[in-house]
This record gives sequence, C-alpha cells and structure tokens, in this order.
Amino acid sequence: MDDKRTPMEAEVQELPEQPCGCPEDYYGTAVRPKPSRSYVGLWICLGLAVIAICTISVVTAVKHVRLENGEDGWRFALQNQEETEASTNPVRNLELPGSEQAAAPYEIGSDDLRLPVASGGGELLSPTEIYESVSDAVVCVELSGYYGSESYTGVVISSDGFILSATDGLSGAASISVSFPDGAVRSAKRIGEDSLSGVCLLKVEAEKLPCVRFSSNAEPRIGQSVYCIGNPYGSQFPNVFSEGMLSASRSVEVNGRSFRLMQTNALPGGTEYGCPLLDERGLVLGITTPIGMRLVSGTDPCFAVSAEDLVGIVTGFEQAASENTVWLGFEVADIPEQYREFFRFPGSVWIDSVSAGSASDGILYQYDIITAVDGVEISGTDDFERVLAAHSAGDRVLLTIYRNGRFSYYLLPIVTR
Repeated sequence: MDDKRTPMEAEVQELPEQPCGCPEDYYGTAVRPKPSRSYVGLWICLGLAVIAICTISVVTAVKHVRLENGEDGWRFALQNQEETEASTNPVRNLELPGSEQAAAPYEIGSDDLRLPVASGGGELLSPTEIYESVSDAVVCVELSGYYGSESYTGVVISSDGFILSATDGLSGAASISVSFPDGAVRSAKRIGEDSLSGVCLLKVEAEKLPCVRFSSNAEPRIGQSVYCIGNPYGSQFPNVFSEGMLSASRSVEVNGRSFRLMQTNALPGGTEYGCPLLDERGLVLGITTPIGMRLVSGTDPCFAVSAEDLVGIVTGFEQAASENTVWLGFEVADIPEQYREFFRFPGSVWIDSVSAGSASDGILYQYDIITAVDGVEISGTDDFERVLAAHSAGDRVLLTIYRNGRFSYYLLPIVTR
C-alpha cells in the first residue's frame, strides 16, 4: 500500500507564504497591541507657553504700574503709556484740547441765546409759506457713538449758532454733527441738557444763520391746525413737512415739575424728537420731546413741550453756566440695584453720558463704573458730587474706573461747566 498522500489531502497541504507587506505584528488572528502614545512633550510645550504669557503680562504691568505714596497712603497708579521716560506723571493725564483748560467751553449768558418770542399776532400763512419761512432754520442733529448713530431734529434759535433739540439723552455720543438744509455739515458741542424733558442745547460755529420765532400764545386751541417739520430719515432726506391738528393741550406734573404738554397727529414719522410744532403764522408752539416716556409707563407717546416751558429750560442752562459749576466732562448716575446684584459690579455709580469735545471724550465711556475718586470710595452719586465739590477749576482728580473686568486709573482736570 502506497503511503504517499495526495496533494489534495489537508494533512499535507502546504500553507501559502505570507505576502510581502503584511504588518509585523500580524500573527494569524492575533494583533499585537499598539504602544500607548505619550503626551508629555505636548504638556511641556503648553506649560512653557503659559509661563511665557504670564511673564510678558507681569513685565507689562510692572512697566506701567508703580507704587505711589500719596497723601492718603500708598496706592497703585497707572503710568501713561504715551508719556516719555522723562515724565514723572504716574497716571493717565487727560488735558483739554488747546488752551481751554481753565475756561468754560462757551459763555452762554448773552441776550443772543434767549428764545426769540414773537409778540402779538401776525398774518396767517399758507402751508407753503409756513414751510418756506421756517425750513431753513430746521436742522438734522446726528449723534455718533459706540453703539452706532442716531438722528434727531433741531431748530436754530440764534443767528450765531445755538440750536435747541431734544433727544433721549446724549449718552455715548462720541461726536455731534449738524446738517443744514443747504447741505452744510458742522460739528456741534453740547451746552446743556435737561434730563427730565429731554431738551438739549447745542452750539455750532457759524454766523448769520436763519432762526425760528416762538409763539407767545400760552393757550393754543384744541383742534386748531398745526404743522411740523422733522427729519425721520436723517440728513439723507431732511425736513419732511406735515400738517395736522392739535389733539390735546394741558398742564401736567412730572417728577415735581410742571409742564404744558401738547399732542398732535402732525408728526412726520410717528415719534420724532426735536421737531418744531408750528401754528398758522409759522411760529413755534413747542418742540417734541421724549418726556412722554417719563409720564406714561409702558408706551412711548411723543408730546411737545410748550414754548413757555422752553424759555424756562433755556434760562436754566444760563443759570447753570453762570454758577460756574465744576465737572469732569461727563454725567453720572446710580447703577440700578438689580444690575449691581446680577453682574456683581464692584461699584454703585457709572457714567451716564460723556460730553463730546471734553477731556473725557474718547477716554471714558458710557457705563464705565467709578469706584473711587482720589482714593475715596464712591457709593452713590451724592458721594461723587460731594468729592467733586471740594475742588475748583484747574485741580486734578484721580478716578478709579472699572471696565470689562479691569481697573484703570485716570487723572482728569476739573473745568467749569
């Protein structure tokens, strides 16, 4: 019997050789486990990067912050990054432009500022004649700030460039420009603002400007025809003229002050601030303001403040200027308690608005929190005013400002308002 097995039998079949290119860790159905990857090098690189960043931050802080021995004890002061090495001023030093540091921005106690009130009656005009007689004195006031730009209407009340307008505050306005019907655009400065009525007074450098006249009629008739000129579309499409009637007129009390308010359906864009409300003689009965938001909760009605009240408001601006009150170029307000608790703010007072053209313009911003003045902790606007009142024009105060999670220090010059 032959012992040779045939090649077809499994016992003598030769297994094929593994082809070239098989992985070395291949053992039939078994796979050699891969060695674990080491991240030690990556962690070392990250650690070195963190150390480098911390070193740069510490060097920068040491370079610009020095310990200063003041009258109220030792304190840290921020060095001005733009000053030269020879300068000894340890904090951000803010100056007024030019040589205006010791003087008020404008002298506004002159007779030219007083509202031009027409006495007696006058000839009735057609709507076209009313527009032609008033439109050249109606301007577009544009505020540019951190949150964008806004447009309001204004009226020229003096030939040398005083303009009466109304906004819901000049907060955050980095610049104010006034566009005239002839296409001219001029930079304006804030002279005064009545926070309750929203009426504000601006000034541009100009001469021989056409100006409006105000009515002496303290009792306008309900239902009489009234006209309005406004800028609901800004300077791109200025001085829209509309006609309507006087819907309501009565004296109301707002936060302890009495105003005669008028409501009309003649507004060109629904809710427009700063628009002159005109009678049939082309005289200004009043100016629309945001006072309705202080009067009626939950709505935004647009009322016109009467010419008689406007005279009193402008007189208040004159008195404020004559008192030469000191200020730093911005207005402050108490932070609402719910905001302080929710955001855990380190202070109770923040900047409500910064005056364009002041020393603080472009340096301090709306909602900057003031935590201390000259090392004195500020817990309310009363504290701020009390500390400021102890200084006179020409002095400097050191402000501690909290913004975006960081504290900064600014040395501001005090001027007369």
